[in-house]
Amino acid sequence: MIRISLSTDDLERLQVADTPDFGYELALGGAQLADRTSNRRLAGWRLEVASSWNPDHSRLFDLYTRLYIPAFFDQVTRATPSGIDPESPPATAHLRDLARSGALTAFTRALADGHMGAVNTLNHILTSLRATALDPYRRRITSAVATASAKAGVSAALGGTDDMLNSLHPSIRWDGGELRLNTLVDAEECLEGRPLIFQPTALATRIMFDPLADSVTVNYPAAAGTITRDPELGAPPPALMSLLGTTRAAALVTIVRTPALTTGRLALALGVSAAAASRHASVLRDSGLITTIRNGQTVHHTPTRLGTDLVHGSTGATNPSTAQSGVQLLRRAAPGGCVQPVV
Repeated sequence: MIRISLSTDDLERLQVADTPDFGYELALGGAQLADRTSNRRLAGWRLEVASSWNPDHSRLFDLYTRLYIPAFFDQVTRATPSGIDPESPPATAHLRDLARSGALTAFTRALADGHMGAVNTLNHILTSLRATALDPYRRRITSAVATASAKAGVSAALGGTDDMLNSLHPSIRWDGGELRLNTLVDAEECLEGRPLIFQPTALATRIMFDPLADSVTVNYPAAAGTITRDPELGAPPPALMSLLGTTRAAALVTIVRTPALTTGRLALALGVSAAAASRHASVLRDSGLITTIRNGQTVHHTPTRLGTDLVHGSTGATNPSTAQSGVQLLRRAAPGGCVQPVV
């Protein structure tokens, strides 16, 4: 068990993340595959991923022990993957922990020594893991994390910080002065001015403690049912994504296909928080691509003629002139002739 004394200032700084840490989600995805005991909530996800798992990639499991999980996969989960740098501080710290525990294998020792063959192999394995275990589930993961964060916010609003902390997870307990984390490690920790961040994590099955130089993170399971593949949105065409950005293009396509869509339903379809969906809708509205109608507390989004023409024009792959006309329409309508892409 980890014990942390929290001051009034610490409580004021604490945060509950509302977006996923996809690097950690990827790391935990590997942990679930490495563990022979299947968690019931993740059993369907594990079965789907394992069915396409390449046995030659099982060297990845050398990075995992009962105590240590490699939480440095963020480079691979970015929009433009840069690959793992074995000399980065998080990677160095993890390999050092493996060495101290006597868990180094020939593969992880080669990583620790910086052998490019081993580094390239790891990056190839992680690219495959991302494609099979993470990318098809991104919107579901995002939705699960946003839901867990929203529940924490409601608990804080209704019962204060005390109730919020005691409602996050059964392994997290707060007595008004000391935070107790039921982990595999027994220690007393001090924040020393660092913010405490609670990170809901869709692929987690237990809580984990991650103290860094500038923050302290407690990862806990975002219990939002089973993790299933994202619904097929009919991905927006490349031209539209280049113009608007991936998520915003998906938002426009979704609204065109489902007129009078609410912000909540849009957020669910995109796998983002309601606040993020609202921001995307605001940009589309300001660009003249959708209109918004409020009915009491509910907001409905409907495409304009310009938005509809842009979506249908950009899908005309066999008619380049049609697609081009949709782009030209938007540029004439948007201030400055362009829309800032946001992925």
